[in-house]
Amino acid sequence: MPRAPQDTLDFLTGYFAAMEAKDLTALRGYYAPDITLTFANAPTVHGRDVVLAQMSTLLDKVTTLAHPLINVWQEEDGVVVFEVASVWRFPDGVEETINACSIFTIAEGRFTDQRIYVDNSPIDTYLA
Repeated sequence: MPRAPQDTLDFLTGYFAAMEAKDLTALRGYYAPDITLTFANAPTVHGRDVVLAQMSTLLDKVTTLAHPLINVWQEEDGVVVFEVASVWRFPDGVEETINACSIFTIAEGRFTDQRIYVDNSPIDTYLA
């Protein structure tokens, strides 16, 4: 699988910057209307409004949530596979870094599918 081009890196970086800033309006613009999201072992959710509501709930639990990219690969059909070091910062000052691997599909400048593979057990009490 070839490394992702710079425009894909910029797209992901912009997306994660909007997430860290908790900019729900910007996040909405990254999601296709019929997006699907599978986060860890949770059931797959469907639709931009549902995904945005789930993101809003998650972001309400953190001070910030950063996603520095480690490695990014991309297939010609818009499938992007990447590693991140998710940096969770909570209101009580706790900070936890958790590595994750994700498979996102991008079509026409929007995410159509996101599959996030991560073990968030170190922060389960914060996410409950």
